[in-house]
Amino acid sequence: MQGLFKSIWQWIQQFFRQIFGVSSKSSSSHSGSQEDSNRPLTDTDYEFLFSQLLEGIAHGWHEGRVLKYFEDLGERGKAKPWIAWLQRFGEKAMASSAPNLQLAARMMRLGELARSFSATEAIGETAYEIGRRIYNKEAESAIWEYEGPDVEGVISQPTPETEEILTPEQLNERLQQDPELAQQLATQLGIESTSPQEIVNSLMAQFQAETDQVQAQTNPETEQDWFNLGLQQASQGDLEGAIASWDQALALNPSFAQGWHNRGSALGNLGRFEEAIDSFDRAIYLDAQDFQAWNLKGHALYNLEQWEGAITCWDKALAVQPDYYQAWYNRGSALEQLGRHQDAIASYHQALEIQPDFELALSRINELTSQDSN
Repeated sequence: MQGLFKSIWQWIQQFFRQIFGVSSKSSSSHSGSQEDSNRPLTDTDYEFLFSQLLEGIAHGWHEGRVLKYFEDLGERGKAKPWIAWLQRFGEKAMASSAPNLQLAARMMRLGELARSFSATEAIGETAYEIGRRIYNKEAESAIWEYEGPDVEGVISQPTPETEEILTPEQLNERLQQDPELAQQLATQLGIESTSPQEIVNSLMAQFQAETDQVQAQTNPETEQDWFNLGLQQASQGDLEGAIASWDQALALNPSFAQGWHNRGSALGNLGRFEEAIDSFDRAIYLDAQDFQAWNLKGHALYNLEQWEGAITCWDKALAVQPDYYQAWYNRGSALEQLGRHQDAIASYHQALEIQPDFELALSRINELTSQDSN
């Protein structure tokens, strides 16, 4: 039983690190004062929090979970400072000579997920663009030599402290002594009760669910098993493996729209744009309201320099989701390629009306206005 208790407690510690960016010890000892919570984050702080976020992405976090991560950071989860840090981080990653395909894949996946909510859209857009640039840089090399999971440029995890092991009974007692910790855990677990016993029961249920998921990924049988395995492979930079897993899922259920969507996304990231378009067409046929599939098909056509086709896709995305400001921005980029600067500026303005702090659109407006005035 001691081995089980150790596994559960290690999982709980990981739960704390992923949610709060700190260890469970510091939560239970009230080490975070109000003054600390208002202190601006340093680049090191951002790197640590970002590493936890990408680790969550690697374990299959969905859109709502990404949104909750930033919401739980409070003022520290605001978009503007995160975008500023991501830009600094991107410059450092681009300057690194070490392979960064895993980082690129995770950042692009983060971008896709974060775009689903207005509060995180700008962060997602920035992360996706940086990930895409990193990936394109790596793709220019003839050979990618894998140097292990923690090469330079990929954020490393801090060395863990010596872990204490608590039984469920001891955890129950600790929660009784620390109501603030109990409240935080209850909030993260999505339960209304702050009863220590109910919190422990919920934690153990989640632990068992994650254990079952790992076992399912080890020996996938259902379409969802194969789909989840593909997510895990994609987050690790193994896009070919992810495509193979999604092919298995689609063999079991050819009407699995999300499988076609993700397959197209992976193919696009590999530069196989024609194949990506075929997959997006299948996804759209099954779910015409999938505005993100329209958007990604537009990206594939854009990379093939089929500007008019790309604009049509973004128009389709906007017909489904009129406030999807990324599509307005992308539409403007294609219009620029056609030399239609005034139309491009109009699209960028539409993006800014929806998202006033969207700096990418503002910079393009300023650039085009400057060009046209010369």
